[in-house]
Amino acid sequence: MTQHKIGVLGTGIVGQTLSRRLAELGYDVLVGARSRESDSLAAFADMPGVTTGSFADAAAHGEIVINATNGQRSLEALAQAGADQLAGKPLLDVSNDLEPVQGGFPKPVATSDNSLAQRIQAAFPDARVVKSLNTMNCNVMADPGSVAGDHAVFLSGDDADAKSAVSQMLADFGWRPQQIVDLGGIDTAPAVEMLMALWLRVLAARGMDPAFNWAIHSG
Repeated sequence: MTQHKIGVLGTGIVGQTLSRRLAELGYDVLVGARSRESDSLAAFADMPGVTTGSFADAAAHGEIVINATNGQRSLEALAQAGADQLAGKPLLDVSNDLEPVQGGFPKPVATSDNSLAQRIQAAFPDARVVKSLNTMNCNVMADPGSVAGDHAVFLSGDDADAKSAVSQMLADFGWRPQQIVDLGGIDTAPAVEMLMALWLRVLAARGMDPAFNWAIHSG
């Protein structure tokens, strides 16, 4: 693995899982929250190889920046991280913009021509946004071997070098080349974000067991 500094935005279960795994792999990880004193950063206190700070600290630290914030607040978090700190860097967006529904499943906001990743790219045109890993549970993101077979992880983004950098990180997680499916530009991100509606229904049908992923089979 080529040593990389990674900035992770977001302190929830996704940010925690990815940060722990990246640190285990030897990455230099700094996790950011709204402030350096945020109570949510306590979850990382005993995580070897992981330091903490603000969103701006994480964005400045990372050669690659991961957006693992709540999708409804991602644009605000990235604005706090700072456009200058994100410029020129691969920005891996793993989030889903989900509208809460009282008494039911959250509703994905993405439509066929509108996605969180596209809105992020439009708001931060100098960042090199790559959408990936949002179609699965965070434990599968970080450890694809937890699900048998050549299940798939998708890539969407306009910058080939940024997708290559993200693909290397995926390979370090354990994703094999035949599992990594490049869908094309950032205009393909709505498709994978809309897939969350189906993921939630499959999750419920499986008794809320998230240990599954999508596979592509052909003759």
